[in-house]
Amino acid sequence: MPPLDLHVALFGASGAGKTVLLAAFYRAQTQPSFQQEYAYKIQAVNKAQGNRLLGRFYRLEEGQFPEGSTRFDEIEFDFFPRDLAEPAVRIHWYDYPGRWWEEEPVDADEREAMREGLLRLGMSQVGILLADGAKYRREGTSYIRWLFEHFADECDRLRRASAAAGEEVSFPREWILALSKADLFPPEYSARDFEREVCRDADEQLAKLCSVLRAEHAFGHRFLLLSSVAAPPDAPVDPGTSLGVRTLAPAILVSTVEGAVREAQAARKEKSAKETFFQGLRDLVQFVDSVDDFLPKRYQIVSKILRFVSIKDFASARVDQLRKAREDAIRKGDTFKAVLTGMVAALRDDEGLRAYHQNQ
Repeated sequence: MPPLDLHVALFGASGAGKTVLLAAFYRAQTQPSFQQEYAYKIQAVNKAQGNRLLGRFYRLEEGQFPEGSTRFDEIEFDFFPRDLAEPAVRIHWYDYPGRWWEEEPVDADEREAMREGLLRLGMSQVGILLADGAKYRREGTSYIRWLFEHFADECDRLRRASAAAGEEVSFPREWILALSKADLFPPEYSARDFEREVCRDADEQLAKLCSVLRAEHAFGHRFLLLSSVAAPPDAPVDPGTSLGVRTLAPAILVSTVEGAVREAQAARKEKSAKETFFQGLRDLVQFVDSVDDFLPKRYQIVSKILRFVSIKDFASARVDQLRKAREDAIRKGDTFKAVLTGMVAALRDDEGLRAYHQNQ
């Protein structure tokens, strides 16, 4: 069975930490200790890309932070369940350079690279906007308001320019707002605290951004704290300490399922306005054999997910129950179920509960 494809678009201004995040994400989840605890490991589909990511991480161990990416990158990661030979999930990671949102293309080649890269947006189930934790810590509310205003204006500019060129650009409908460099905040600071501050202090800017993206629930719903490495003041960088990096892939998975549920609910005219997400998910489970008939192409993968992970797992299963289901799946060779239940469990452990928060 071919791996399940998830497409993710990552955005952030220059210096927000995207390059370090990718290196830490890859290094952490290729280690035997990670595979033992979470029952899966990842592998770069392109060996050269994997080696570059590891090289960046090892230079971090020497205190050398890599320069930010200046070009669009597509990196593919396969997720392998422990003790099973076939990959279960493949993430297509689209890394958009920060300078694309800050400066004009330097020449015709970069303009064409930008055009081709931005067309990948329409393939993405989930977008991630990375806020710079150092700037937020220093500047507070004004930085978050600027980030939302700036990103909304650039998305609007891109949509209008593309329409004028006859190429309609579509954006992901499901988004995660992630805060990088979370090690700069107190140990008790959580994604719930970040959500409370953003929704209180930047609600108008959030509304504008959702309107530009034409997605009512795009922002203000999912929040993630990320610390790729610990870099305390006057102390050596510690690449072995991170927060939220192991929670990132599970958050993407759940966001994809939620997006499909919303699409399915919108397609059903008789849906009650009070219908909850999980009621909508139950309907998807009931009609999973025909789910492809009414879901957009980018969400058809959800029909596969719902064949391997029950609604109970998404709704309320305890961590120990999910881990038991994961180990049972490994013994039976159920590749999809092993990885997917492992990812859902990662959202329920101590790190997941601090690093990830949904307010709906």
